[in-house]
Amino acid sequence: MKRLHDQSIRTLIVDDDKALGDILKDLIVRDFVSVEVFSDAAEAIEFIKKEPVDIVITDLMMPGVGGMEVLREAKATNPDAIVIIITGHASLETAIEAIREGAHDYIKKPFKLQEMEIVFNNAADKVNLMRQNRELFLKLTDAYNQLVAIKKERNESDDNKREKSCKTAHLNFFSSTLPGLYLLHNQQRDRPNYIEQLQNISRLKEQGLLTEGEFTTFKAHLLKAIKAHE
Repeated sequence: MKRLHDQSIRTLIVDDDKALGDILKDLIVRDFVSVEVFSDAAEAIEFIKKEPVDIVITDLMMPGVGGMEVLREAKATNPDAIVIIITGHASLETAIEAIREGAHDYIKKPFKLQEMEIVFNNAADKVNLMRQNRELFLKLTDAYNQLVAIKKERNESDDNKREKSCKTAHLNFFSSTLPGLYLLHNQQRDRPNYIEQLQNISRLKEQGLLTEGEFTTFKAHLLKAIKAHE
């Protein structure tokens, strides 16, 4: 069993035999496994309500609240919780009920510690696998959202390019016809201000509304008009 994530595997041991609970804790504790031991099932349930756990090892038959209640609460707070039932009063009926309620495994007392260690290691591997799958799902979801955003950005960029192309075509048409219209308008004046006209076309050129060729052509027309009025 290898550690796959920094987050520890939260494990709960519930058994009215405190000595057995401590033995199981020593058996399964790891650097990446946090273990809490309860000899009272009611206290264990209160703990689960506040701190959802990943793995529960619980005795089935205990005074007062039993292991089935612990199982149900563990699954209610964390549907992915893995619950291992241990019991000295095994029966087919209780085994079937435990499995139906979502128990991962059902172990009859007395059991070998090696058997419990194998069952726990399998459960811990399953927890790591589920975490890995969730992490992969989140990464895939994030990658998908990024692709959607990129596609949207590209579509908007294409729309902007088409709009810019239309504006450029309109501007080219406007700038190509502007000199003639401007000159025609000013030729109709009785006393045209040629210096002002030259300043105006220079400003249009600086603003990018006239190309160098258009500016030269318009300036030539303007100089010709000046000579005609001398």
